[in-house]
Amino acid sequence: MVDAALLNWTIDHIMRVLMVMVRVGPLLFLMPVLGSRGVPPQAKILLALMTSLVLAPMVPLNSADLPQTPVGLGLFVIMELIFAAILALFVRFVFSAVETAGQVVGVQMGMGMAGVMDPQFGNQVSPVGMLWNIAAILIFLAIDGHHIFFAAMVQSYQWVGPGGLGRISQLTYEGMMSGAAQMFVLAVMIMAPASMAVFCSHVGMGIIAKTVPQIPILIVGMPLNIALGLMFAGLSMGYLAPLMVARFEMLGRLLPRIGAGLG
Repeated sequence: MVDAALLNWTIDHIMRVLMVMVRVGPLLFLMPVLGSRGVPPQAKILLALMTSLVLAPMVPLNSADLPQTPVGLGLFVIMELIFAAILALFVRFVFSAVETAGQVVGVQMGMGMAGVMDPQFGNQVSPVGMLWNIAAILIFLAIDGHHIFFAAMVQSYQWVGPGGLGRISQLTYEGMMSGAAQMFVLAVMIMAPASMAVFCSHVGMGIIAKTVPQIPILIVGMPLNIALGLMFAGLSMGYLAPLMVARFEMLGRLLPRIGAGLG
């Protein structure tokens, strides 16, 4: 016969794991790289379960804090989803900036119709955007950027208790808007060398078309723009690496402040 104390202990631990999984699961599904569409859902679920099992004894949780009513449980899940989505949003801003920069340069090069599948977001991007996106992913993994999320998971329970997301204030909205603005600033910084080279090529081709109309600019200009764009996109990789490292390190300092502000 099963001991009542052992049964209560088992149920308590199961509830604690479920409380952790409600927050950890959305974070893992929304985080870059591990949360991309290329990763099978079964692997994400297994990783979320394993992470929850590891974190459950480490975080200060009490199964008695879990709401007992369906409405309260629904609000609890919604609050945890919002908290996870806000943290993941700021990290995705960085990768979205890389994709935006590559898309703009690709259109300037005349490769707007040449798209490849992005393994992270599942949409079409330009080849230049794909090159920079893969470089950003490799840099993110090389500096253990994914550990930022795992550290944020553990520390988040010190900022915000289970279902204890505070009122989303005006400062939170302003922080999101500021993050979106910084995304475009970062995109301009990434694409500046290649974009300026292709722009100067367009200006030069325009001057030549006016001064020497016999030259077929459409035939000459497109290969030249593609060659210049690819050359400067490759040369900008040395400039991209320290820029992305600085942004990922900044995220490591930013996520605790965001979480503390939401608590």
